[in-house]
Amino acid sequence: MTNGPMMKDYDEEVPIQYQEKRSVFMGMELMVDGRVLIPRPETEILVSTACGLLKEKEITDPKVADIGTGSGAAALGVASLFADGKVVAADISPDALDVARFNVAKFGLAVRIELRVSDMFSAFTEEEEGTFDAVISNPPYVSEKDYGKLDAWVLAEPKQALYGGRDGMKILRRIAQESGKMLRPGGFTAVEVGYDQAGRMKEEFRINGFINVDGFQDENGYERVIIGWKIG
Repeated sequence: MTNGPMMKDYDEEVPIQYQEKRSVFMGMELMVDGRVLIPRPETEILVSTACGLLKEKEITDPKVADIGTGSGAAALGVASLFADGKVVAADISPDALDVARFNVAKFGLAVRIELRVSDMFSAFTEEEEGTFDAVISNPPYVSEKDYGKLDAWVLAEPKQALYGGRDGMKILRRIAQESGKMLRPGGFTAVEVGYDQAGRMKEEFRINGFINVDGFQDENGYERVIIGWKIG
């Protein structure tokens, strides 16, 4: 006989989300496992901020590119907030896209979310250039210095989804360099960044021709979402 309810036997070095194969993002219960990053609150800020800006511009059927979609969380967030929005959700990892495919199907959004294996924009066509209202991304941005300090449960997540090179800016720079061509005039790129990368990302946007560059804070006062607009 036991003195109370049975306790589950969890491995403290494996994220509980992986052990339970689920994580909640913007009220949606997603399937997650070791093939994908676990969705974070900062990514909810990315999605809500980007969608808020689209609604301010009275765009009811946005076309959005989600670069590095992982579990599909951000793409699903956008699609859930716009009944007629369409998202091209890309990831370099076919394994990650298998997880995203499960989640997209779970919520019946395969008609509006296209999943695509792509290294950044490599699988996008010339005809798609200049057609997106927004590009959003939660890319790998952890620096070499910070990666070595991560807790064991974070290190259980895919390194490819976390590590952004020596200064953490490798993929962020590519987004600043490459996303502008995908945007229609007046569109914007929104990225999630590390706690100490806001200033550098703003500069990357500016030197690549973006205007009205701005940052949005998390609950701790760090600018974690940076947005740049294409002239138009």
